[in-house]
Amino acid sequence: MAFLTKIKLSSVNNLSDARYAAAVGIDYIGFCFDHTHPQYIAPIKAKEMMDWITGSFLVAEFGNQSLESIIDISDVLGVEIIEVDNNLLPEQLTQLNKSIIKKIDVTLLSNELLKNVLQAYDGVCDSFHFYASRQLTPEELTNCISFIQDYKIIWGIPLDIHTLSNFVLQHHPYAIHLASGEEERAGIRDFDDLTSILETLTIEETE
Repeated sequence: MAFLTKIKLSSVNNLSDARYAAAVGIDYIGFCFDHTHPQYIAPIKAKEMMDWITGSFLVAEFGNQSLESIIDISDVLGVEIIEVDNNLLPEQLTQLNKSIIKKIDVTLLSNELLKNVLQAYDGVCDSFHFYASRQLTPEELTNCISFIQDYKIIWGIPLDIHTLSNFVLQHHPYAIHLASGEEERAGIRDFDDLTSILETLTIEETE
């Protein structure tokens, strides 16, 4: 498949999701190593899945963990991209020697503070993953959209599936973030919802 923008699928914790994502051509496949996250996966299990994947970039996703822990796990996995959701300073992140995605809860920052964070980390981070822990006001949403022009924004703020493709065509985010799901049982997974979203983002082929 060819999509209107890049796609990142996060928190993959089963082989069904991993293989599906790679097969349909999702650009970034993330595995969550934040112990507090409900879809945490042990590094050794993630490594087994990663060995099945070709054609997609693998992302090690971390929460508020120490720099040493992030380095140790990412080196063992051999990933080249790290996503961080923490307050490590730009000079600390440079010690990772990887491509970095900085995850930002936009509800915690005023527009001016968000701008300052983006400017401070722009030289260190390859892209920024915007998400929202509550529903945004129309003004807050507009402010977040305004940053797409100047930064590589992975858009993780919820959008209605019916307006998703129009949003991408109008604003051109660097990528759209999608969350993986859970298997019904080992090896059994319903991909209908994910497939529907991807279909709205698929470039239609012309004769």
